[in-house]
Amino acid sequence: MNKSLFTILLAALALMFNAQQAEAANQNTADNSITFGYCGELYEAIGFGTACTSRAAIEITPEVIAKYQGAQISQVLIGAGSNAGKDAKVLILGSLEDNDALYSQEIKLTTNRWNEITLDTPYTIGEKSFYVGYEVTTSASTAYPIGVDNEAACPESDWVGMYDEEKGAWAWEHTGASNFGNVCIRLVLTGDKLPQYDFELNSAKIHDYIATGKEFSIEATVKNIGTQDAQSFDVACQIGNAEPVVTTINTAVASNSTVTFTIEGLSAAEEGEQEIKLEVTSIDGNADQYTDNNTYTKVANFLSNLATRKVLIEEFSTTGCVNCPRAHTTMKDITEDRDDIALVVHHAGYGTDNFTIAASRSYLNFYNESSFAPAMMIDRRPLAEQGALGYSGAAPGPVFGVTSKEDIMKYINYCFDQPALVSVNVEDSYNEETREFTVRVWGEAAIELPGSTVINVYITESGMIGYQKGGGNDYVHNHAIRANLTTTWGDALTIENGKYDVTYTYEISEKWKPENMSVVAFVSNYDSKDVNNCVVYNTNFKEFAYEAGVNNITRNDLNVWAANGNIYVSGNYEQAEVYATDGRLVKVANGAQSINIEAAGIYIVRIDGTTYKVAIR
Repeated sequence: MNKSLFTILLAALALMFNAQQAEAANQNTADNSITFGYCGELYEAIGFGTACTSRAAIEITPEVIAKYQGAQISQVLIGAGSNAGKDAKVLILGSLEDNDALYSQEIKLTTNRWNEITLDTPYTIGEKSFYVGYEVTTSASTAYPIGVDNEAACPESDWVGMYDEEKGAWAWEHTGASNFGNVCIRLVLTGDKLPQYDFELNSAKIHDYIATGKEFSIEATVKNIGTQDAQSFDVACQIGNAEPVVTTINTAVASNSTVTFTIEGLSAAEEGEQEIKLEVTSIDGNADQYTDNNTYTKVANFLSNLATRKVLIEEFSTTGCVNCPRAHTTMKDITEDRDDIALVVHHAGYGTDNFTIAASRSYLNFYNESSFAPAMMIDRRPLAEQGALGYSGAAPGPVFGVTSKEDIMKYINYCFDQPALVSVNVEDSYNEETREFTVRVWGEAAIELPGSTVINVYITESGMIGYQKGGGNDYVHNHAIRANLTTTWGDALTIENGKYDVTYTYEISEKWKPENMSVVAFVSNYDSKDVNNCVVYNTNFKEFAYEAGVNNITRNDLNVWAANGNIYVSGNYEQAEVYATDGRLVKVANGAQSINIEAAGIYIVRIDGTTYKVAIR
């Protein structure tokens, strides 16, 4: 990652930190102290790509002074980068242009971690704004002395500068302008007049669209920036003009620490845009001493016609992928017996095979990096911020590596938590004589959908036996996409008066088994220039409406029927394979006249290449 700064390359070096190092920045040194800062945790280090003298600083603004005037800065906590230990100074400056510091102290920094620097003479906060930071002189072009948090930049907190020898002056710029976040500097403040009860409501997760008449929850984060540890606090939530609902959060929040809490059971009956306001109203029964930082507001759109969400999972797998059987097992464990998750498999990502279709090869663009398998997408959402990783460990596009069941369920639940802005209904028919499949997809949009709305319709097949590396020659392949009934990236969807209705027909190949096939339809955005902007709005799926007869099926030389938990075969045959409707191979029999089946349900019986359908009751 390289960004231009003062025509010199400002580069970043990724660092690894353990929990013990991170905790050092949150420790108090006295009972009447608090830690003040704008940054998050130490994440990476930056440097100028040349031997130079550089500085990092944060601004103490008039708003901060109004709260802490008279308090003393007793310590400066510095998150240092690499090669930052020589010729370093703590500085307090009246302005960034000052060559003469208000306070200067030579220090030694331990690299790649937080440093607690105790000031020889505590600095008293007066009436005027000032800057606190540090200076480092490096002799190597590979030095990355300044630690940053890689979070959203605060205007007062991410100043970095380099001394220009020719001009005899400092050149400064925000690291936030280069997307590196905030420099890692915090101050330990001490004094008798520090606020005892002061909470900062940092953030809240509130959806842009919320269903009316249904309960929803809000997750928010508070930081205790008062000197007193708290055992509980009250939060008022007001929706529009309704009376605020006050919730007591019985969670301990130590001084200088942060906690995340959830308010549940919220609802609104009125439609339209309404402001949601969260406010910390008391701390252990005491009023918050500074109310300018304990409120969070957001306007949400309340709608009565939000649809029920179903999630689309697209797996990338090929027969030459030795690790794919493990991924198939994981996905089966997750999706089996669920009617709200549609699973399809693109046979692409690690070469191709006999199940590969052209559209799946085109979808490798979603990787946003080199393709690999096993891999997957969920609703084509970019999930890097939720923790999803690509093959190289870098933040991926919508495609990410298949990891643990727990991780994948976290991503699935995140997608389920997103509002469904359009409904997707599916009905189909199949003509066994002509092998013509017809599907109608229709629905209603809750809002005017942004961007370019498209519809995709896949047909998939399960229960196909063939080779799989790592699985053998008799591996059962399920959910493979046989055809895309629309164009590769979806057909443009016309929504008139909030509604759409489309129909597709397709002739099923004689090589495919319609009794093992399903249709999957989804509505999404499409952006040809940004793979992260192709999110699926909603999905639906169903098995083919196929009936080949149930219970008693005959041919000249065989009679197949089900009774008393068994499948009976009258006649001579070589091999019978029994499949569940999801394609799972349940039993194999070689010439047996009776096949015991433990669970009730519909089963597909394939005998010497001929398929039958029976019901175990």
